[in-house]
Amino acid sequence: MSKVLKKRNDRRRTKKKELLCSPQIQDEVEVQSSIGDLVLAAELMEKVSEETRRGLGEISKCITHDHGDYCVPDDPTVLKQMVKELKKTSYHQNQLLLSLHESLDNKEKQCQELQEKLENDRWMLIADMGQQISQLESEIRNLHCEKEILEKKNRDLQEQLAKSSGTVLYLGQQVKDQESQSEEIRFCMNSIKNENKWVRFYTGFDGYEHLNDFLGFLTADPKLCTGKIRKRTEVGPQSALNLEDQLLLVLTRLRLGLLLQDLAFRFRVSESTVSRYWLNWTELLHARLTQIPILYSSRYLDPFEPKRNIQHQGLNCTILDCTDLFFEVQAKDRVKAASTHPCRNHYLRRGYAIASANGFITFSSSLPFGIATKVMDGQPQEELDGGINPPLKLPPFMQNVPIGLTQEQQDMSRQVLSLLSLIDKVLNFRFLKGIYPQSMEMQVDRAWVICCYLACLLHDPMGLL
Repeated sequence: MSKVLKKRNDRRRTKKKELLCSPQIQDEVEVQSSIGDLVLAAELMEKVSEETRRGLGEISKCITHDHGDYCVPDDPTVLKQMVKELKKTSYHQNQLLLSLHESLDNKEKQCQELQEKLENDRWMLIADMGQQISQLESEIRNLHCEKEILEKKNRDLQEQLAKSSGTVLYLGQQVKDQESQSEEIRFCMNSIKNENKWVRFYTGFDGYEHLNDFLGFLTADPKLCTGKIRKRTEVGPQSALNLEDQLLLVLTRLRLGLLLQDLAFRFRVSESTVSRYWLNWTELLHARLTQIPILYSSRYLDPFEPKRNIQHQGLNCTILDCTDLFFEVQAKDRVKAASTHPCRNHYLRRGYAIASANGFITFSSSLPFGIATKVMDGQPQEELDGGINPPLKLPPFMQNVPIGLTQEQQDMSRQVLSLLSLIDKVLNFRFLKGIYPQSMEMQVDRAWVICCYLACLLHDPMGLL
């Protein structure tokens, strides 16, 4: 096979040398050889693609194929046209190849730029992370330092607390001792309740137990206590004194006739607080004590003088004139002294006892009487004027209609035998012996009623003459 190919090639070379002798043939041969090369290259590429499909055995056929006999057009115009088209095709392919190279260069530049940007971003991110890590490490170190400082302070404070615990206990004991001493120095129920002599002197009751029972009786009715007194266990503003000390304050003023300033100093409270306690508790005492039935003996009522018979709201009563209550006359109302009588600096109000026909007695003061008189059973009787301020309210059990007493009223009921003895006991309350301004008329009238009932409670029965 190789010998045949060699002979063919030798014959081809000899033919080419003969044709190349003349210049025309030489030009034609050059054109033909260039065309043949192009055609051979195109056919080779086509065959290579086919060989990729068919197999390696066909490649030898294409290589051994003789292109020397390829048909070349004789017309120079056609040949020239073919050459132009081939040049044009080659030019377009070169241009396309250049554009592809330029595009490839651009892509490579973009890729390089992206790689550089990625590298820069990576280094910036690494730098930021390194900075953050360093900051966090610095903060951790600072926190560790602060923790150590706080732990040291905590240890120091614990040591100081352990050292000062004895001092605190000592100071606490001193505070308790001072409080107990101040409690003993301050005038209160705790300072006198163990001494019956002082309880009797300041309140009139025989002992603390009796006084405590009386306090329970006063506070048993919640309707009367509402808005007047407040216990320390209740919700709201707390009182400066407990209930026992408040009652002690009121009874002490009734028994000794002390001023508000004196009581404020004794109980270590303000004067306005003392005044509020006085008004609230006297209202409560008056409302609660007037519910107690007081019986009297007609044997001691008949010889009592002065007295008068009156009729009030259809009820026959006997008014007993018991004592005088003194009040100051205002400077503008004082009568100028004359040669026949001295200047009057005070005026009087009467303290009365009112006895009903059914055997009960109550108390009031300064009752106005009208001029109208009625004759009943041969004796003149005055009609009580209705313009009383405050109006006279008699207890229900003093009415003509028989009303049964409750169990509480039966237990608390008292009996008065001698009215003279009653008045002596009432006047032991020094508050009634003072001289008060005109603005205190209602307070003194209420105190007269309270003292009369207290005298009945503290002395049972009320003496014999």
